[in-house]
Amino acid sequence: MKVLLITPPLLQPNTPYAATPLLTAWLRSQGHDTAQADLSLELLLTLFSKNGLSELFQALEHPQIPASEYIDTIESVISFLQGKSPHLAEELSERGTLPEGPNLFRAYEQEEQLGWGFRGVGTEDRASHLCSLYLDDIAEAVKMLDPNFGFSRYAEDLAVSLPSLGKLRETLRTSDSIFFQTLEKITDQAVETHQPELVGITVPFPGCLLGALAIAQRIRHTRAKLKIVLGGGYVNTELRELSEPDIFDFVDYIALDSGMLPLLRIANGETPVRTFVRENGRVRFHEDAGQPIAHDTLPAPVFDGLPMGSYFGLFEVLNPVTRLWSDGPWNKLVLAHGCCWGRCEFCDTSVDYISRYDPATPSTICDWMETMIAQSKFNGFHFVDEALPPDLLNPLCDEILRRGLSVEWWGNIRFETRFSTKLIDKMATAGCIAVTGGLETCCDRTLKMMRKGITVETASKTLEHFADAGIMTHAYLMFGFPTQTENETFQALETVRSLIDKGALHSAYWHRFALTAHSGISLDPARFSIHLLEEPPSRFARNEIPFDAGFDYDLDAIFEILRKATYNYQLGIGLDLPIHHWR
Repeated sequence: MKVLLITPPLLQPNTPYAATPLLTAWLRSQGHDTAQADLSLELLLTLFSKNGLSELFQALEHPQIPASEYIDTIESVISFLQGKSPHLAEELSERGTLPEGPNLFRAYEQEEQLGWGFRGVGTEDRASHLCSLYLDDIAEAVKMLDPNFGFSRYAEDLAVSLPSLGKLRETLRTSDSIFFQTLEKITDQAVETHQPELVGITVPFPGCLLGALAIAQRIRHTRAKLKIVLGGGYVNTELRELSEPDIFDFVDYIALDSGMLPLLRIANGETPVRTFVRENGRVRFHEDAGQPIAHDTLPAPVFDGLPMGSYFGLFEVLNPVTRLWSDGPWNKLVLAHGCCWGRCEFCDTSVDYISRYDPATPSTICDWMETMIAQSKFNGFHFVDEALPPDLLNPLCDEILRRGLSVEWWGNIRFETRFSTKLIDKMATAGCIAVTGGLETCCDRTLKMMRKGITVETASKTLEHFADAGIMTHAYLMFGFPTQTENETFQALETVRSLIDKGALHSAYWHRFALTAHSGISLDPARFSIHLLEEPPSRFARNEIPFDAGFDYDLDAIFEILRKATYNYQLGIGLDLPIHHWR
């Protein structure tokens, strides 16, 4: 069967998302003629072009926006960020080259006030930063026409825990923004080019759902008999209790968990597995049948069909760790399916992508890496595992060093004691440049409640060891966890301040605790002193559950304090101030 796999808008434009390269390789290995298209990147490149901006500013009719200056400079900026025009760095780093919208103007004002020369970055990085803020200013203009638009997400708020399809259907029916007009055109082009018999669309995040449905709707309109299957991280998490038959006006199949076997069965014309369908006007779920495909048996991801030279990085925040997500071309690779720990009570531990741990061997992983480098022509890797297992990283580093692979890589870990100084030094030698991980509440009492398996003291020492080895660190932090007190939250902030001040922690971000339907806490809320609130009846998406934890302080106000303090700490500002300064 001729299959087309699509990445819908919107995602970060710096590198291909991991799903379609892996699934394309898998289906080809099983005999199916499979192609892939990144419509997220294609949409952004179409919007951020001379013609795209001409249409945008013509529709806006905003007298205060210097439209011609943006139209004259857009191609140079995109070409530079794609790495095609490095000679433009000097010119683009000079003030006056690019028109100044609010983001760019603020950056220059901050530089003038602090006198820091954009944290001392070189000419090329300075130009990348300014060009990124220039694009952010254009994105703000797009939002004037379409408030749902964001650089790496679209209509995200509409898709989170959505009890029915009504709002999405209405948005698709009534919206005629430049986003949808452009998406329809590039969808038509992709289908015409590849002439598929089956289309698979991955929906990794809520900010991709509306784009995915817009693509499906367009295909339904132009190729009514073409079969469409939906899958991906959002589907796996939020649509597990699906009973809304109307979604099948857009697609024919909705597949859960790892897509290899469901896609293969559909492409083979066989009875689907782990897949929702509509039968006689009602939703039916075809249960699992047989063992999942072993991770170690998968082929290396492939990139042909993706415009590898057209991806462009963004350097919006002057932090070397934060930059990794949005800048630089990375080969995204999964070393092990599932989580090597899988016990955190706040996590979706009952869902396959967490609960089923299945690692590849170091030899297979290095084979994948060599194949991907040969295709992509770059040697950077983002290992996108839930948590990189120390017991796998140790022999993997040995294999990387044995083969003499010259690579750079980073990924998510657990700040646990199994990361010895010996292993950390070996990781650095084998190309590790950064690690991210959860410090969560940064409080031993609540870390024990959530079964995180770390303590503040041991995690802090692990962070110090990574920093000493020259490996950058980033921490995910949590506030509003059940029973967490205001004093504990500020003590956590003090720990973060201290770690940043020591140079052990280079970047951090605070998330508000969310109670999800597939977590351990949702199964036993009383143990965590929370009361579940009434939910609206859900026929479509269900994930985040409303609850009352009886907090006697303002979580919104707390978040603003945490955000402001940590932002300044990362810039080296206010590290000598007492915590109460930020209250």
